[in-house]
Amino acid sequence: MGAVGRQHLRRLAARPGALLTAALVVLYVAARLWRLDASCLWFDELFSVHAARHTWAGLWRFAAADLIHPPLFYALLKVWTAAGGESLYWLRLFPFVASAAALVPLLLLARELRLGTFATNVALLSAAANGYLIKYAQEVRMYGLLLLLTLTSLWLFARLLKREGRARALLLALFFVNLLLVYTHYYGWLVVACEAALLAFKGRRRLGPFMLTAAGLAVAYVPWVVACAGAARAGGGLAQNIGWITRPGPQDLSELFALFNQPFYFRQSSADPLFVRAGALLGLLLVGLPLVALLFGRLRRRDAGEDVEGEAVGFLLTFSLLPVVLAFAASYVLPQSVWGTRHLIVAAGPYALLAGLALARLRPAWWRAAALVLLCCWLLLAGALVLIRREPMHVWCAWEGLAASAARDEARDSVGGAASSTDVYAFEDLVAYHLWFALEREGRFRVVSLKGTPGVSEDPAYFLPRDFDGVAVADSGALDGERFWAAFRDTSWDESRQPLKFILERGYRAERVYEASAQGQRAFLVLFVRTEKSK
Repeated sequence: MGAVGRQHLRRLAARPGALLTAALVVLYVAARLWRLDASCLWFDELFSVHAARHTWAGLWRFAAADLIHPPLFYALLKVWTAAGGESLYWLRLFPFVASAAALVPLLLLARELRLGTFATNVALLSAAANGYLIKYAQEVRMYGLLLLLTLTSLWLFARLLKREGRARALLLALFFVNLLLVYTHYYGWLVVACEAALLAFKGRRRLGPFMLTAAGLAVAYVPWVVACAGAARAGGGLAQNIGWITRPGPQDLSELFALFNQPFYFRQSSADPLFVRAGALLGLLLVGLPLVALLFGRLRRRDAGEDVEGEAVGFLLTFSLLPVVLAFAASYVLPQSVWGTRHLIVAAGPYALLAGLALARLRPAWWRAAALVLLCCWLLLAGALVLIRREPMHVWCAWEGLAASAARDEARDSVGGAASSTDVYAFEDLVAYHLWFALEREGRFRVVSLKGTPGVSEDPAYFLPRDFDGVAVADSGALDGERFWAAFRDTSWDESRQPLKFILERGYRAERVYEASAQGQRAFLVLFVRTEKSK
């Protein structure tokens, strides 16, 4: 090691807070790289890759037809896959890079608010270990990018609040970041609305120029609004997309903040619990109580004229709570609920900083030390449990392997003869979309999603994309042919249960059966042929 390196290490050793920050950054990155490609792509991630495969004009139309997500993430993913392909690890690296980059504005925001090294490190520890944030750093969706742009916007906004003179450059930078933000997710508009609300109360001299930038955002958003309006007229509106979302209640609020506090664990499937209940209670005690103490202490010091850090607390409270309040209220005012815990990642960064500030300001000192020791023990235990926990196979991961088996069979059976298209029937859009994605490049399969099969129900949260004809949609009477593959899931092979009973009653028998077990279910991909007596 050279003299410069040794000198740098000596400087770090002389500043233990900086050394701890570096260690926490390593933890933050490592937690998001751990098992990055342990599970296959799931339904929503397939949609992301599917969108990115379109031409530029086609991507815009495809995203607009979906209605519920603006196109920026898909456009950036298109560039990313053009550079490195579509391997699972490379795809998952994209949200990881966005989430890791979010560390920069998080730390800059903490410095701008003058939280201090101790509070910043506690906040960084909370964010590094948070399972909710880890999940969305590993999912090929827009939430990691949404976190990055939200924190960048808040950092620029905090600088704008403190700037004394003219701030054209800051306003221009904030406009550009907010433009990217609202083109990443509609909840980006909640961040803009919260910034305007805070200026209305705390910085009215900046409100006029800021509202001009907001007007510029609205004008720049017109092309997307027009595209979505046209798609809505053609495709029937948002009912299909979000009609299944219930209006939130007190339980949903408590679940959201439980997720903000939950270390390492995250829900990968609806078969998993949303959070560990003991962990939710510990989060309430270890983070919730210090937050209450911070707020009461702030009120007391403000009454005494000693509210030194009140601006930081007010800022973080605004961006931790107001987006949640606005989303909650909008879910009752609008025709359909727009509530979504994943969308409220816009509040997760400010909440982590607020939690760090609350824990760092606990008084007396022994209370702070005890809370931090308990927090660290809890995180260590949760981390150890995650390290030894075996990653379960999710049922949607079965379809790729089963499809590969069917493709090998069809390739072998067609040797020496003309290749013809083979029907693959699915009884759920969720299954049909996964099969289409797995078989798209084979060229010998036609995937059909059958509707109205007796005794078969679907999860309304999963549906085939609009403006997409890769999967044919037909009623159950369309099931026909001398031979075909059928995909379904059940707890066992039971000929008295649907949809297997329906197929057998139509005069078919199982020629080949491929199956995989996952999450208490069995996924079946079966080659059926018509029986002699039914011909």
